[in-house]
Amino acid sequence: MACVCFLATMDTAPSPAPSSTRWIQEGILAYWTLFWLLNVCDKLIGGAHFMWVGRDRFAQFQKYFASVGLDAPWVADAGLVVAAALEVFALVFCAGAWLHFRQSRPVQTRSWFFVGVLLTLGTFTFFSVGDHWFGDRFELLEHTLFWFIAAVSWVVFVRLEHVALPTISQRIPGGAVAVGAALLLATSTSIFRHNAQGFVQRTAPLAAEEVGDHLYKVSFPFLGGSTVFEETLRQFKAAHPDEAIDHIYTVPKPLRLKKADALIFYISTDDKP
Repeated sequence: MACVCFLATMDTAPSPAPSSTRWIQEGILAYWTLFWLLNVCDKLIGGAHFMWVGRDRFAQFQKYFASVGLDAPWVADAGLVVAAALEVFALVFCAGAWLHFRQSRPVQTRSWFFVGVLLTLGTFTFFSVGDHWFGDRFELLEHTLFWFIAAVSWVVFVRLEHVALPTISQRIPGGAVAVGAALLLATSTSIFRHNAQGFVQRTAPLAAEEVGDHLYKVSFPFLGGSTVFEETLRQFKAAHPDEAIDHIYTVPKPLRLKKADALIFYISTDDKP
């Protein structure tokens, strides 16, 4: 049904659009360009850094493939490369469509955006197949919703070429400006508060909870890394001078594979001689 709609709209020559219609069309192009730009940056940066909380996609893909018995790292890396390639090409064509739109080239805009939408649909289809395979229902819901949003974006973009929407008044109401400024202030305050409070978890040591005789559990936060691990061990040794660490281990592999970003490890100790 979607393919018929795509082909039907491609046969109709675009007509000049009023200014308000162009704003909506440009918003659609800007949304998908920024969407894929941030996704590509997430692949390039990876993990959590200052003012950037991303997911370690390499670790996520390796755990996904390990859950189905494909433990070789190159298998997960190959899957991630394919996913990244689809996202990069989707970004290129969506950004190209936006550039052509800014330069008032309707035919080129439609052609580039059409390819960008096809790549977007192909990317989310690829992800959805993987979600079924690995049993990640939450990611499946997310990718399915984005698949439909991409399809609707194309239909709306093309239909707007033949719809004359009223031109928006150039005068911006003072009330709207006040509400927008208040929302911006509240959002900015929340972001900087999270940065001040949450990023401490990147370096602060963790408390070890005693769960048995000479057995302690440590739960890593989302932002925890090697620094947190080292500081936690240093703090643990200082707090338990009469005990020596015998070994450290994580939860069994089937349980560990259920979460891509969480980590729980146990510290087993003995009394010092």
